[in-house]
Amino acid sequence: MKKIYIIILISLTNLSYSQDPRIFNNYWYLTNIIDNGVTNLPPTNDMGISFDSQMLNAHACLYLAANVTFENNTTNFSATNFMYCLCWCTNPSADAYENGKYFPFLNHINGNQTTISNFTYSISEIPGGPKTLIINSEYNTQAVYSSVQLSNSNFEKIDFSIYPNPSDEYINIQLANDSSSDLELAIYNEIGIKCKSDRISSSNTRIDTKELSSGVYFVKLKTDTETLVKKLIKK
Repeated sequence: MKKIYIIILISLTNLSYSQDPRIFNNYWYLTNIIDNGVTNLPPTNDMGISFDSQMLNAHACLYLAANVTFENNTTNFSATNFMYCLCWCTNPSADAYENGKYFPFLNHINGNQTTISNFTYSISEIPGGPKTLIINSEYNTQAVYSSVQLSNSNFEKIDFSIYPNPSDEYINIQLANDSSSDLELAIYNEIGIKCKSDRISSSNTRIDTKELSSGVYFVKLKTDTETLVKKLIKK
């Protein structure tokens, strides 16, 4: 009977700490805020977020911290009791972005918490590439992070959009800078298996997705020096 009790206790303990450990083991660099389908790239490459079991710390030009509660056996968490750095930001573009996009995504506007903030998250890891963290808010907004920091030059010039997303039979890949460079594209499923590959040689390319099953995928666009990953939902 004592052995059975110990086994049950160990099982309950494991359930209590069932969050993906990768969320705690990285500093996540912000690469994008997607607000109702609109891409908003941050002006610097050092904005980001980190987590422990009880706190989140978001960094932009200033710092924002909050208590977090992770729900057991899910990818849901809530944030409360925000603490804002009452100091002065000397970078106007970073200040505008953090107060206009990044901190409002976390439900914190001009130093004030609006309501309790509820989020879901997913982490993908493509073979040979960085980890990607996507945090979804309740308000059709996403923050996309990478486990590696992009260089300033890559950070400013690399970007693409996917539409329609969610998709059905095809997607369009739109390059933000109208580049016609020959780029390598790959689509991976949630467990990192490559499902499709193609080449992008124009600023707007249509990719057939009829053969993909319904679910969540990650689209990886790569040149010799740059890599960017974005989430795709297939109906």
